[in-house]
Amino acid sequence: MKTGDEPETGTMCGRYNIIDDPFTRDLLEALDIEARLTTRYNIAPTEEVPVIRRREDHYELVSMHWWLIPSWVREPGTRYSMFNARAETLNESPAFRAPFRHQRCIVPASSFIEWHTEPGGKQPWLIRPCDGAIAFAGIWDHWGQGQDSILSCCIVTCEAVAQFRDIHNRMPVMLRPDQFERWLDPASDSGSLLPWLLPQLPGPFELWPIDPHINNARHKETPVMIGDRRQIRDD
Repeated sequence: MKTGDEPETGTMCGRYNIIDDPFTRDLLEALDIEARLTTRYNIAPTEEVPVIRRREDHYELVSMHWWLIPSWVREPGTRYSMFNARAETLNESPAFRAPFRHQRCIVPASSFIEWHTEPGGKQPWLIRPCDGAIAFAGIWDHWGQGQDSILSCCIVTCEAVAQFRDIHNRMPVMLRPDQFERWLDPASDSGSLLPWLLPQLPGPFELWPIDPHINNARHKETPVMIGDRRQIRDD
């Protein structure tokens, strides 16, 4: 995938935004993390991103490479798309199954972007909660040692809820606050978490068509809404 262009239509989620606001601060405070997120727009795979994980008896916010690098590969690379992990194959994938069992994380966000193919080209849509921040379900891994070591992560995706499929057939898995503790606990049985990976929304969301200028990942400006707002929620 070329990060200068919009993600391939078969992938999801390939871009997202972070805003330092009361919603993201509440997400961190819910896990007793005394930090603030830096506002960033149009975050793309291979960039460094803030990630929440559990370390012993506390939670920490750390920077990770958004493109999972399995601990067992000979050297880092981007030959395969590793910024998403399909929920349906987490337990089978050699790259994802061990992190899913013991190295789960949360990727905090304010909104994400997806593209819909239309007669005039690919139209980007901004998707955000009507109230609150987003906690993407993620997994992480550690490659290398010493100065050459790399922490990396990816976002878990599932089939889209019916109300979203006219834009894209997949969506990121998004956690509710009452799910944070078990998801982040390395001792949690990963099999018991599988129902959380089914298509569902943690609350109502709103969707806006935005200016295609954002299709280029090098453009980091605030997304510009250009059409009418839609709202979706679980039935």
